[in-house]
Amino acid sequence: MTGYLLLTMLKTMALMLNLRPSLNKRLMSEDGWINLCVGIRTDTGSAEAAISFHEGRAQTHSTIPPQADVVLIFDSDHSLRELLGATPMEQIWMVLKGRLRVEGNQSYLNLFFFLMSTLLYKGQVRQLEREQAKRMEGYRADRPESNAETRAEMGRRGNQRMQAKAVDPGVKFLSDPYLSSWALGDFPRLQEFLDVHFTHRAEVCAERPRIMTQWFRRNGFEEDCSGNPWVPELRQSHALHHYLATREPLVAEGSRLAGTTTSKPVGVLVFPDSHGTMLWGELNTVSHRAHNPYTISDETRDTLHHDVYPFWAERNFKEWVRAEYGNPLCQRLDERFALYFTWKQAALSHTIADFPKLLSLGTLGLIAEIEGAILETETGSAEAHTLSAMIICLKGMEAYADNLSMKADAMASATSDDGRRRELMAMAAACARVPKEPAETLYEALQAIWIGWICLHMENTNAGLSIGRLDQWLQPYFEKDLEGICSEGDREAYIYSVIDLCGDFFMRCTDHLPLTPDIANYIFGGSSSDQAITLGGVTPEGEDAVCDMTYILLKVTELLSIRDPNVNARVHPEVHSETYVKRLCEVNLLTAATPSMHNDKAISDSLSQYGWDPAHINDWSATGCVEPTLSGRHIGHTNFQMLNMVAAFEMALNNGVHPLLGSRIGPETGLIEEGAFPTFDHFFEAFTTQFAFLVDQSVAYNNMLGLAHQKIRPTPLLSSLIDGCIGAGQDVTHGGAVYNSSGAACIGLADVTDSLMAIKTLIYDEEKIDFQTLKRAVDADFEGYGRVLSLVSRHVPLFGSGRAESVAMANRVTDFAHRCYTGHTNYRGGHYTAGFWSMSNHVAYGTLSGALPSGRRAGKPFTPGLTPTPHASESLLDNIRDVAGLNTKNLSNNIAFNVRVVPKPGEAPPDIVATMHAYVRTYFQLGGMQMQMNVVTSEMLKDAQAHPEHYRNLLVRISGYNAYFVTLNPDMQQELIERAEYGL
Repeated sequence: MTGYLLLTMLKTMALMLNLRPSLNKRLMSEDGWINLCVGIRTDTGSAEAAISFHEGRAQTHSTIPPQADVVLIFDSDHSLRELLGATPMEQIWMVLKGRLRVEGNQSYLNLFFFLMSTLLYKGQVRQLEREQAKRMEGYRADRPESNAETRAEMGRRGNQRMQAKAVDPGVKFLSDPYLSSWALGDFPRLQEFLDVHFTHRAEVCAERPRIMTQWFRRNGFEEDCSGNPWVPELRQSHALHHYLATREPLVAEGSRLAGTTTSKPVGVLVFPDSHGTMLWGELNTVSHRAHNPYTISDETRDTLHHDVYPFWAERNFKEWVRAEYGNPLCQRLDERFALYFTWKQAALSHTIADFPKLLSLGTLGLIAEIEGAILETETGSAEAHTLSAMIICLKGMEAYADNLSMKADAMASATSDDGRRRELMAMAAACARVPKEPAETLYEALQAIWIGWICLHMENTNAGLSIGRLDQWLQPYFEKDLEGICSEGDREAYIYSVIDLCGDFFMRCTDHLPLTPDIANYIFGGSSSDQAITLGGVTPEGEDAVCDMTYILLKVTELLSIRDPNVNARVHPEVHSETYVKRLCEVNLLTAATPSMHNDKAISDSLSQYGWDPAHINDWSATGCVEPTLSGRHIGHTNFQMLNMVAAFEMALNNGVHPLLGSRIGPETGLIEEGAFPTFDHFFEAFTTQFAFLVDQSVAYNNMLGLAHQKIRPTPLLSSLIDGCIGAGQDVTHGGAVYNSSGAACIGLADVTDSLMAIKTLIYDEEKIDFQTLKRAVDADFEGYGRVLSLVSRHVPLFGSGRAESVAMANRVTDFAHRCYTGHTNYRGGHYTAGFWSMSNHVAYGTLSGALPSGRRAGKPFTPGLTPTPHASESLLDNIRDVAGLNTKNLSNNIAFNVRVVPKPGEAPPDIVATMHAYVRTYFQLGGMQMQMNVVTSEMLKDAQAHPEHYRNLLVRISGYNAYFVTLNPDMQQELIERAEYGL
């Protein structure tokens, strides 16, 4: 019956596509008809059929042809039948849940889903709307009215802003570094920007992929117009130059900074050579999805479907690896989602460009340096080609700046507003000078950084590329500007202008979003581009680096309270003042979730094991979420993967079989049912064997994807701004940077540690239960095993409980992870590092995992980052001591320690800040590495869940990044609600 239904469905699909011209045209691209074959079958063999598209005609087949481009394999007849009525999100969710696996080209899978959606569009939209209405109805059944007191809480916090005297040696011009006299109402420009930010839906922008694809179509991709193989660096540089020189120069309404990331007020960038085709299946429904919907015009939809995506369907990172390595196991495991996710299929962007060099030399100075390096290379060599590509890219940046200058000049001539005319004339003059010439003022410096930032995002995916130590970059220009201003009134006006300008810069950074298919709302829910800015810390010489611009940027962070840029603050427990750390805590209180705070000493100690220059280590910045990168000289790709440690643990429990995927993934390490583990160490060895297997596979895939970047998208513009590349004549994708590494995020540390403690304590140390019984209880999700669950809850010392043995276990796990990763070398010749933060994958991976010996039930989220489980202890100090007790040598890609604290009702802000400060100081003095606080109550989060219209800007910290609570999927919202809540 299922086979008959499948064939009938495909025949109906073929008939409609063949007979209806409006549908048949969907099979045509700019390069001709789209030809492909899609096979569908069940694992049991109960159904098998295929549909092929050739020269504009669709045809069905009763069996799957050997040349099928992609094959969908369902675990059961029921799953196959479900496909017929599934929304695009549900189609991908079937992949996540192991009910559907895919073999072959993923782009063509999404094309097939798009064609299905074209036929089923109206039904899919109705289903999406019903699901959303039902969800909100459920929330509001318990909360029909919003809580006015809860809504007003965030506003009350800002009514008592603190003051301070300048005590930091680098603060030279701010008498009150907290800038407490100014509130958001004093900055109408920023208020208007915020209103646009929260009310204007992001729109998919086809400008970049359209212009770039057309250039490649005219000039060739694999070969140039003469039939010669392209040098990838030269090909990419010519295409980027063409795009920068011809794209429309725009100025955002009311902004003092020229340039926009896309052609839309808030645009979604599409990179079809990486993950862009993942949106193909959602082109009809993306504007209707429940979470983070995008506007998409008919013109953009047609451009992407007909012009862009077909050209790149086999010219993207994933498909290059599939073709080059024959669909390797490491890639197939990544595509099952439950084990690990390798970010390099989307981007090589977690780094920080050398903005001080751009500001001090300008593009002309950079080009002169590169031309000198070319003279030292052999004509026609790979090095000469790479250096020439850098120059072409920098000239493209100059052309874009020139166009912006002309645009601003034309706008100045057209406006009747005298104030706006002066701003536009200053803008035109600045763009005529920078980034071509060295910046001379703070305004020119920010304009140059913004133009450079746009251009870098035109070259490489806008995910995790970070700005770095912005306060340090801008302080010299701030001081120079003020040296020419004598009166107190004029200085006050200048400082106001700088706050306004820096706020403008922050808001410009929100003018774009990374492209995320609906499934990403569950894996990386609420995440923006994660453009990290780092404040404070120490100078390269180890001195206090806190300065005027540190406090000005903290003021901007307070005023705007936005998710991106992702603000990180460095704190050295032996260097920094109480004034500085308390200000960080006050901003955290006022925004509820930012900045993230890092222990300078702990991070420097962790990085020093690699033999890097101490001055360069002192100059580190956070990238993406929390990961340390040596500013301007380091390609650390610190988020190369998200690895599910719990998957390795489940595979150890099941002799290499992953329960969700239903087949043996890893090596055979022993059956519990046959008494395979006479001692705890034997089981720990099984766990580390499975862990090492997943690391080996994910590293292999990362290295393959790295080679794909070298062929498909080297980055000569970024390379020109990373120290080492010019001297070596090498692109960053080939290892040209001074420092090279790759960083992993290991997810589920607390859950794995607690589960190992349960096994060690209950089975081997106290012998309260045998392993077979515990295994049966876990397999049954503890249903019918209440006694076992009780033993776990009463007898197991959990990580975060203040018990030394659980900290020792966590250190044992992190030590193995560190040694396992550092034993590998990446494709650029650098080492691998391990970190313990999770973005939001702790929720997604938890959904895909069964019950654990720790007592965690099946499908529940893991703890975020390495945060202890909520019931580990009622004392925050226990959590702090245990996390601080981890050996930082093993955590060199950093951690995310999430703490939710709740002020007492009516408590004065200075008292709240004093308590927060005491916790932060204690944690850092104990050696803790990183801490981030959510200062929100469960009551507030529940009210926001039921009445999102009142909480559009409620900021929460997930695990390393910020998000607006109301944009999160229900599982992530619930995980935040259920986090431990500690009183202050």
